[in-house]
Amino acid sequence: MTGLYPDNRRVCPTGRMVFYHLGELTLRISSVTDPPTVQITRGVQLHLLDLLDTDITRTRWPQT
Repeated sequence: MTGLYPDNRRVCPTGRMVFYHLGELTLRISSVTDPPTVQITRGVQLHLLDLLDTDITRTRWPQT
């Protein structure tokens, strides 16, 4: 996988590296009418979310 390091070398992602990059994600809580959003600051975070087949627009628990 490329993009984990600044020089774009190909490496095998470890669990530690995955959690490090995903740990930098920021959840932005909005008002009552706006849903919360996730701020992705680096392209590697988006790439990891795509590899994990994670939809960040769906909440874990349905709103009641």
